[in-house]
Amino acid sequence: MIPAPASDATIDNPLANEGPVKALLRLTETAGLLRSTDGRCHARVSVGGRPEIYAIRSAPFRYWLINGYARSCGETPSDWAIRRVLARLEATARFEGGTPSIFIRVGHDGNVNANGNGNSNGSAFYLDLADPGGQAVKIGPDGWSVVANPHINFRRPDGHLPLPMPSREGAIELLRPYVNVIDRDFTLLVVWMAAALRPVGPYPILALYGEQGSTKTTLAKVVRLLIDPQATPTLAQPQNTRDLMATAVNGWLLAYDNISAIPDWLSDGLCILSTARGYAGHASFTGGERRVVHAQRPLILTGIEEFVGRGDLSDRSVFLSLPPIAPSDRRLETEFWASFNRDYPRILGGLLDAVVGGLRELPSVRLTELPRMADFAVFAEAIGRSQGLPAGTVLSNYNDNRQEAAMTQLEDSPLAATLLENGPDLNGWSGTPSKLFDLLTSLAGHKVAASPRWPKSVAWFAIELRRIAPQLRLHGILVNLSRCKNGRIVTISLDP
Repeated sequence: MIPAPASDATIDNPLANEGPVKALLRLTETAGLLRSTDGRCHARVSVGGRPEIYAIRSAPFRYWLINGYARSCGETPSDWAIRRVLARLEATARFEGGTPSIFIRVGHDGNVNANGNGNSNGSAFYLDLADPGGQAVKIGPDGWSVVANPHINFRRPDGHLPLPMPSREGAIELLRPYVNVIDRDFTLLVVWMAAALRPVGPYPILALYGEQGSTKTTLAKVVRLLIDPQATPTLAQPQNTRDLMATAVNGWLLAYDNISAIPDWLSDGLCILSTARGYAGHASFTGGERRVVHAQRPLILTGIEEFVGRGDLSDRSVFLSLPPIAPSDRRLETEFWASFNRDYPRILGGLLDAVVGGLRELPSVRLTELPRMADFAVFAEAIGRSQGLPAGTVLSNYNDNRQEAAMTQLEDSPLAATLLENGPDLNGWSGTPSKLFDLLTSLAGHKVAASPRWPKSVAWFAIELRRIAPQLRLHGILVNLSRCKNGRIVTISLDP
């Protein structure tokens, strides 16, 4: 005889819910409980014959419990029973579960060095195809191959879309018709995408500039499709650091569209994600607890105006300026995406070939001078050499890109313009910020010094001097601010 469904009064009775709790716990007996290295608790369960990893407090895992219970018992478990089971599982995961690394889209087996390369034992890293079969691409200096059910723990958040099966007949040159960039920038774009497929960075921020209709958003979508397809290809500018970090822990590639200006807090947050410094705070995605979020992510920013203002963010960026498109060269979106989808598997295969070539050449690359984002620069140079470019070509392109961005920023600063103009005469100068402020104000002349952008106090002068110092360094003027027992000292010298 089939028992009647429990009444509301029975459901609210904790003693009567021992049955649902035990049934729910039985469903989880085959689940692997994990506490990831960042302290969050997860469960590895089987979905459609393939393993899936869900955060224990996430909606997908809750629905997995409800679905399993409903299929077995013919009814929905009470919210009380679910909460009790989740608390039990989280406690078990925290104190008894394994502590492996859990990845999104790109991962490694723990034996990958800072360049994203395997060790001498043949270790590799993996790109999750996120297909129903649970396949991934294994990538190493000897080549790439598609493997079923890799031993890497991949998490697939909501909105995570599959990559196509990459083609062995791939060619990265097939990408050219779909990106509106000049030849030099095409090379930088390819090496940036290849670097974004490595499990460790740092990752320069890809800043896309261009007037309306120059296909900035389209380029961002194409890049995302080749690295980390999502249901929402591009996002609006985040409103606070917590939103930025919440997005970072639930996705691999972050793409923000139509940026007009970057406030200081966002500039700091983007720098954190680029170089994997930690962020501590009360975050809703960790259940309200104070956690340190440690994430390193590739980032894309698009905008019409040159929105990167601060030197620390500029130093961590690759800038691509997209030229306008003539009306005769425009294409219908339906035709564009239909053509891209036909070439999609071969372009992805060509990108994987570029990564493999870079890993193969990486041990032989020795640079006499290392720029900012040195690990990226070395890997980019290795990819260029594997593509048949002369040694130093990609590094020269990258340095030119940084210098052009620095000059653009310096053009907006009358203080920087004054230092550039008078740099040779100031070689060897040393003194207090107050004396240098008075000297440069005199050299600039009344008209320049009276402009709103000229510092109006010694304190603001020192702040502006620190801001433009990295860009001045790229143009051979070394400005050093230091402290001594008598106060602050500024020294100016030339780098031949």
